[in-house]
Amino acid sequence: MLSDIESISIFKDLELFMLEEIMTFCEKLQLVEGDVLISENDHSNNDLYVLFNGHVEIISNGSGITSGDVPISKQDKEIFGEISWLTGGKRTATIRCVNEVEAIRIDSKRLSHYLEQHPDVGFAVTRRIALLLAQRLDQTDNLLKQVLWNSNI
Repeated sequence: MLSDIESISIFKDLELFMLEEIMTFCEKLQLVEGDVLISENDHSNNDLYVLFNGHVEIISNGSGITSGDVPISKQDKEIFGEISWLTGGKRTATIRCVNEVEAIRIDSKRLSHYLEQHPDVGFAVTRRIALLLAQRLDQTDNLLKQVLWNSNI
């Protein structure tokens, strides 16, 4: 599992002993079609999930939006649950497996504690998550501009 942890973008370039420590609070998951990784509005669990193989869909019942025919793959969205982890708030969408999925669950409480105990690692990981969120915001902004342009608003 160490090679899996090494490949996660938020842990890029961390020293081997740090990755080994982080690995102790990670769990490899084998899921099947229909399994749910994250449930919208759940506030009892702020764990992070990393998708390695398979496809998931993002469903938001609160807004009536679903990814439908556009499953999300590892190339599109590697890490899930980062917003809830950062804010401590409820989940903003449901993440459901479209087919067989291989993922890793990262225990949010233990990760936070580790990052507090190792501020240099905490800064690096938090910065990478901030960059990831900035990229996603930029993508969303571009999509919104396309929608507004096409609807003549």
